Amino acid sequence: MTQDIKELLLRNKKPLLLAVGLVAVVIFFLGSSFLSLVHNKLEMRKLTKQSALLDVQHQELTKKMELLKKQDLDYVEELARTQYNMVKPGEIQFRLTE
Repeated sequence: MTQDIKELLLRNKKPLLLAVGLVAVVIFFLGSSFLSLVHNKLEMRKLTKQSALLDVQHQELTKKMELLKKQDLDYVEELARTQYNMVKPGEIQFRLTE
């Protein structure tokens, strides 16, 4: 059986080499396309995650903007206290350092 295969391979050496060469050329040209496809797929996943995060941030900022437009006093007071270290008249502010 193996002797028959050896003889067949020896007789058809030229077509086999041609087929191997053709496969090598196809892999060479399509290989870069495949790598590019994989790279683009990974980039698409990364951008999709980033887009989802940006959508969440946009929703949060829209809510804050609406609160500011409504002039919600509780929200404005919270901003003044946390971001600008403001206090009401008569209050004492304690600052603790690490």
